[in-house]
Amino acid sequence: MAGSTTGSTTGSMTGSMTGLVRAEFLKLTSTRLWLGLLVGAVLLTALSAGFSAGFAGMDSGFGGTSPGLDTVEALRNVYGSSAFGGSYLFAAILGITAMTGEYRYQTITPTFLATPRRSPVVAAKFLANAVMGVLFGLAGALAALVTGAIVISIRGYGLGLDEPRVWSGLGLALLAVALWAMIGVGVGTLVRNQIAAIIGLILIVYLLEQLLVFGLIALDLDAVARLLPSMASSAMVQATTPITTLLSWWQGALVMLGYAGVFTGLGTALSVRRDVS
Repeated sequence: MAGSTTGSTTGSMTGSMTGLVRAEFLKLTSTRLWLGLLVGAVLLTALSAGFSAGFAGMDSGFGGTSPGLDTVEALRNVYGSSAFGGSYLFAAILGITAMTGEYRYQTITPTFLATPRRSPVVAAKFLANAVMGVLFGLAGALAALVTGAIVISIRGYGLGLDEPRVWSGLGLALLAVALWAMIGVGVGTLVRNQIAAIIGLILIVYLLEQLLVFGLIALDLDAVARLLPSMASSAMVQATTPITTLLSWWQGALVMLGYAGVFTGLGTALSVRRDVS
């Protein structure tokens, strides 16, 4: 009897979470925002892959040349790094809007009234956006493969698609984009104003964090710089950088999982404690 009751309760909880995740997918795809962000990710990825393939093997501007297209490092940059670099910010923005949009349009109140326990709602948002992050990563990977292959062929090099490390880099890019989508949900939970959250994330990623990286390296604090999100992400996709040595891919993955976990925990804790109107 007790086993039957436990199994029934577990099945009910699983079914409830599945329903919440489906509801979050419906919210995400009920507007054209996700599609616009996806198109932006594809276009930026294509541009990044073309640029990376076009300038591979040339002077990097840091006292040396970047890896040539006859190396696995360059091919990983063209395919995996471009797929990640062109997609992750768009996926993170989608994650931000998943939460801030609820507050902006005052749909958060009926959402929490329908599911009084707020933790499963936030968890469903993280799961749904992680899957959307994989979708963004897949679209970016396809754009990188097509554009990169065209430019590489024009330059007369082999495509390198028989190299396992190229495909492992693409797989890690998908994971990294999914983690950034989850981080976006966490940011949106912490900063409920949609515009402020998006602008803040862009400023941190493209300006403040880059300045911090160069500052830490100048102070011989490379070990700290490697733990920043952008550097850990680059390590995940096995990118190359002329300014410092990156972590191994699995260390970068653990660091990014840590960031996602912290934002998940903070986001869940704050959403449970905050009042809604």
